[in-house]
This record gives sequence, structure tokens and C-alpha cells, in this order.
Amino acid sequence: MIGSAHVGERRLLALAAEFGWATTHQAIEAVLDGAERQTRAVIAQWKDGVYKGEAVLDDDGHKFKDVYIRATVTKKGSDLKIDLSDSHEQVVGFINSSFPNMQSAVAVALSYLIDPHTPKNDGTFRPLEVIAKPGTVVWANEGAPVTLATNHCGQEIIEAIITALAPACPDRAMAGWGRRFRIAISGKDPRNGRKFIWHLFQARPGGGASPAGDGWPGGGEWQAAGGIKFGSLEVTEVRFPSLPSPRVPRRFRWRRAISRRPRRRPRDGRRDRGERARNTAGDGVRYGACGILGGADGKPHRYVLRSGNRRPRTVKTKEIASSSALATSSTCSRAAAAVGAIRPNAPPRHGG
Repeated sequence: MIGSAHVGERRLLALAAEFGWATTHQAIEAVLDGAERQTRAVIAQWKDGVYKGEAVLDDDGHKFKDVYIRATVTKKGSDLKIDLSDSHEQVVGFINSSFPNMQSAVAVALSYLIDPHTPKNDGTFRPLEVIAKPGTVVWANEGAPVTLATNHCGQEIIEAIITALAPACPDRAMAGWGRRFRIAISGKDPRNGRKFIWHLFQARPGGGASPAGDGWPGGGEWQAAGGIKFGSLEVTEVRFPSLPSPRVPRRFRWRRAISRRPRRRPRDGRRDRGERARNTAGDGVRYGACGILGGADGKPHRYVLRSGNRRPRTVKTKEIASSSALATSSTCSRAAAAVGAIRPNAPPRHGG
């Protein structure tokens, strides 16, 4: 981010040096005004009214459960007023949002509902008026933990707004994405005494559909559309699509390209006897991806912890634990809102 800001600074100064500051300022205002006109032209087509949406987090990992984000959206002409002041009070855990993160989440929600070719700049968001209350989970007071804010409750702010506006612009809305849920295990390998840490980053489940299509090509991931280092199942579908194989009979020809790679069993300490520590961060054990426009919600996560002959235990989304002879078995249900979650009579999924 710092590097891109420096590049932008150099290019802006180069423009000013070539054309002068007066002309440069006029060009900037023209770009911002153009983005505003495009955005307002889209919003003006939506039905006027007052719309409400809600998204709920499992808990904050401490004392709060069912942490809700509520959005009341008033659409009039080409203006949108988004009121988040009825959201849950700020919590003890690290799922609070700062004011800038809340504003960004609102901007992301609108970005998904306007034309993709519209530039995303200050002019794009001039039609927005955002109302929020300090001391709530969407705008926590200074000093409150906000570590996970870009994912949670950032995703839930987006979800509440899009859910609210879906009846106003059904041809543009999309069903929800499954919640992020990361598991990390650390310990010492008794075979060589070396410390290790193992991350389950492939913990982003499926995504909902839009009228443009299903999954990643249909709209990207809600809270991290720009650069996901560890992709979701939807990204995997795009990277490893179903491909024809000429070496098998025609009726058996279709199979996933990913299956051609040898599967490796993870070194999860299944036979070790050392002490292990585990922590989790995320959400979605109780609430899955939201369905809209009459579609059903996706299924929540289900991760199971297995340790020797002990009784398997379901993993929570925010906890720290230690165990001897720790092993894991991820039985995560696909938390996709999928095509059926946006419309019951939608076409089948692409890519299998």
C-alpha cells in the first residue's frame, strides 16, 4: 500500500509538471464527477423506499453471542442513506470495526451493486450518506480490539446492506459468502525436536450466486475481492476446472483436473505424543452464508478435533486450546449459498 501510494504521488507530480496544477485539478474533478454520474444513473433505476437488512456473527469469543449488524437503507432518487446505528454494542473480542473500516465496508457493498466498469473513487461514493453510532460493533470506541475487522464484522456490514437492498435491485444483488474460519496448530515434532506451526488457510468456503453467474466469476468474494492470498473453494474451482481427458471412454471423460495431482496426507501430528497448542479465528459455525430473494442460507462450518481415542469435539470459531497427541480432521460442510440460494429455479452450477 505504501509503495502504491508513492507511485501515485510520482505520477501525479509528473502530470502537474507537464500540464500545470490548474489543468490537473480540473481533470481530477472531471474524473470524480464522471464516476458520480455513472453511480447515480444506476441508483436512480432502483425502487425508492426504506429497506432493512441484518447479518449475525456467532459470538465474540468471550461473553457476547449473536452479534448483529443491522442496516436501514433509505433510497430516494439517486441518493442512499445507510443507517447502521441499530447494530450491537461493541464487544470484548476482536471483531469490532473501526470507523474507517466501517466506511470502507459500506463502500464495498455499493461497489458490488453498481456497474463493474465504473471507476471506484471519491466521486463514486458521493451519493452515500452513512449514519453510525460510536460504541457499537461497527464503530467501536478507541482502544477496542479490531484485529479481525476487515473480515468480521466487515463482511457482515456488507451482507446487511446487500440483503437490505436486494428487493430494490434484484438483478444486481448476490447471495452471501461463507464466513472465514482459520485454524492454527503449533507444537514440537518429537522426531527431530523442531518447532512447527500448521495453518489451515483453505478455510474460506463457497460463495453465493448472482444473476450474472455463480461463485468467483459472478462477483468475487465479499470482504476481500481484491487480493486473496489463500483462496476460497470458489477460487479453486476457477483454477482447476473440469477438463476432458482423452484416455478414458466418453461417458467417463469428465473429471476434475485437480484430481490428477497426487494427494498428500498432511503432517498433523497424528502419531506424535507431544503437547500441542491450537487457536482459531473466524466465524460461521452457527450462521452460514446468507440466502436472498427467497433462497435458503448456506450451511455453517463444522470442524471436528480428534485426539487419540478421545471423543471427537467440534471446534469453535474463537478459542485457544492445548492437547496431547493432537490431530485434526476437517469435515467442513460447503457453506455455499450457491445458485439455489439466490433463486430456487436457478440453473445448475458451472464447473461441477
